[in-house]
Amino acid sequence: MPDMKLLVFAGSTRQQSFNRRLAQVAADAARDAGADTTLLELSDFDIPMYNADLEARGTPPDVLRLKQLLWEHPAWVICSPEYNGSYTALLKNTIDWASSPVKGNPDWQDGGKSFRGKVVGMLSASPGALGGLRSQSHLAPLLINAECWLAPKAFALGSAGSAFDDSGALIQQTHRDRVRAVVDQVLWASARLNAGAATGQ
Repeated sequence: MPDMKLLVFAGSTRQQSFNRRLAQVAADAARDAGADTTLLELSDFDIPMYNADLEARGTPPDVLRLKQLLWEHPAWVICSPEYNGSYTALLKNTIDWASSPVKGNPDWQDGGKSFRGKVVGMLSASPGALGGLRSQSHLAPLLINAECWLAPKAFALGSAGSAFDDSGALIQQTHRDRVRAVVDQVLWASARLNAGAATGQ
């Protein structure tokens, strides 16, 4: 799928984050599948905590840059850490800013533009046995509310502390296969959804 653009990112900026490692694995798998893949690091964006009063003084430039990147990629894979049984404040803040309309801006006055119709696959990793599964269960309705299409396949990597080798690769072939299955389904669904949209079906 050489023409398919896929965006991969993790809801963490921690240097040794298991979910950042998983995002790298997913990005590598997508490139192996032939997708035009962007691995996004949220630490590269200077985005404050969402505050409507701050927004009223002007949407931060990096929010506009993020909106553009999300919009340009019809397919996403999100690697969601689990904090206190849910997704991270960083991930929620990112979604809140990216989905907020920019008044007076003809490109971004529609807050849903960056999300509507995106095909999204969910991955997670955690030291615990559930692998961050609860974060996925909370993230799913948020993405559906934003009018994203969720891939039925998802993968939660448990015991993540022993799942990666020193280079950041997954040790077990079964884990690599599960990640690749999510990536493949996202690319498959997005290609068909966008082909249908292009032909008016």
